Amino acid sequence: MSVRYLWWRSCYDGVLHAFPMAAGSRLAHQHYRASCTHAAPPDLAGDAADGPRCQLCLLIISTQSS
Repeated sequence: MSVRYLWWRSCYDGVLHAFPMAAGSRLAHQHYRASCTHAAPPDLAGDAADGPRCQLCLLIISTQSS
């Protein structure tokens, strides 16, 4: 099963974090856990690609096998 990552800006720290979303999963949780284990509620600023990205999320994603 492939996992896609949604880059969402956390309303807690203003940084874009990589949130793994399995294929077919629905956005219905109260909190989502990013790759770096940073948690954030679903009322995030969106998936805009601009802004600083979490360096730990980038490191974790690049070391995972596809």
